[in-house]
Amino acid sequence: MSTVPPPPTLPPSQPPASTLSSGPPSTERPNRSTEIKLISHSNLFYWWPVWAVSFLLALATWMDGTRMAIVPSGTKVAWEKDADGKHTNQVAMTLPNTKATQSLEGASGISESNTAKAETYPAFRPRVSEKSWLGAIFVVTLLVTIFVTNVPLRGLMSFLVIGLIIVMALVFALLDVWDRIFETLGNLHIHINMAGYMTIGGVTFAMWAVATFFFDRKSYVIFTPGQIRVCDHIGASVQAYSTAGVSLEKQRDDLFRHYIFGLGSGDLIVRMTAGDRREVRMPNVLFLGWQMSKVENILRSVATT
Repeated sequence: MSTVPPPPTLPPSQPPASTLSSGPPSTERPNRSTEIKLISHSNLFYWWPVWAVSFLLALATWMDGTRMAIVPSGTKVAWEKDADGKHTNQVAMTLPNTKATQSLEGASGISESNTAKAETYPAFRPRVSEKSWLGAIFVVTLLVTIFVTNVPLRGLMSFLVIGLIIVMALVFALLDVWDRIFETLGNLHIHINMAGYMTIGGVTFAMWAVATFFFDRKSYVIFTPGQIRVCDHIGASVQAYSTAGVSLEKQRDDLFRHYIFGLGSGDLIVRMTAGDRREVRMPNVLFLGWQMSKVENILRSVATT
């Protein structure tokens, strides 16, 4: 007869090893260093309106769909008319001499060689809008950008300039001068083809992108609790300083350069009162007002510990 052995005696249940603790729970948190990096940008950063407007005008020129024909000086054009005296879709062109321009010779060769090819391959290739104000917008944008990036108008001076512009606009309106100005500008024909806009915009954008995202990032100041690391120009060694005795000065804003073109940038001066008493100038720091509050919190937290 078989007997069933009694079940083995189990030890008292214990909590899992993961719940065992040899002492009170630890309140220590991992040390996560707060780091604020301020990057100084060159004046080329403010040239973004040039490439942005160039691309927009290139798009407007493409949508306009008109082409440019280069003809000799003194060329006469006349519409051909049907039996009813109405204009047809054909134009007769009379040149002042027998020698035509390369534009006309190329267009004539394409049109006469193959009609089907002329439909897919345009006789006149350069795309140019007939609206002269497109070129005027580009010229004004370029001139304003050159002025803003080279002539500082800080504080009260910027408001004086704005006030002067408003006063001049009112005086011109009272003297009825605006009509004459617009009439004169209407006769000022500034035409740039789509390739011109794309070339200027593409080259300017390439230089802007390389400067903004590569070269400018080599000039910076990094704030961490208790320490500042400075690299104020390309190729310079990174130097570390203590945050003790550091003072920050935000220079007066330039309304046009910092707010309109710079999207909230500003100029910062960092002074180290201890050691070699170095002064670091950081022009054109993006979102400086928001960044300054975070840097001041770091300096304040170090001072209270």
